[in-house]
Amino acid sequence: MNIELVPVKREDWDIILELRNEFFHMFYRQTKPIEKEEHYEYLDKNEKNHNFHHWMIKVNGKVVGYSRILNEDVGIMIKKEYQSKGIATKALELLENEAKKNNIKKLIALVKIENEESKKIFEKNSYEMKMFWYEKEIN
Repeated sequence: MNIELVPVKREDWDIILELRNEFFHMFYRQTKPIEKEEHYEYLDKNEKNHNFHHWMIKVNGKVVGYSRILNEDVGIMIKKEYQSKGIATKALELLENEAKKNNIKKLIALVKIENEESKKIFEKNSYEMKMFWYEKEIN
C-alpha cells in the first residue's frame, strides 16, 4: 500500500469540506457542519498563513483523507471506509517529516475526550498527554 501526502490544490477544497462536515463532531472549534462559503474563506485566509500547511492523503493514488498543521496543531481525517488500516499512522509519520522540513519543532494534537481512535494513534506514535483542558460556557 503506497501512502503519500500530496499538497492541496484548490480543486481538493470540496473533498476537505466533505471530510470536515463528516467529522465535525470530533473537532473542538467546529461545532456544526459548515457552508461552502465559510470553508472557502477559511482556506483562502490560511493559504496566506506561513504557519498553515496541508496535504491530501492518498493511497495508491486515490484520495482517502486530509492532513494539516496550523501553527503546531496537527489534524488528520481519514474517510470512514479507510480507517483502521494503518493509514493515519503512516500519514502522521509523513506529516512529521513535512513538519521537520518546515522547521516546526513541536506538534500538538488536540483530541476530544471521546475520540478514542485518535487518542490511540497519537499515543502509539509517542505523543504524550500534557494537560487536561477544562472549560465552561458562560451565558
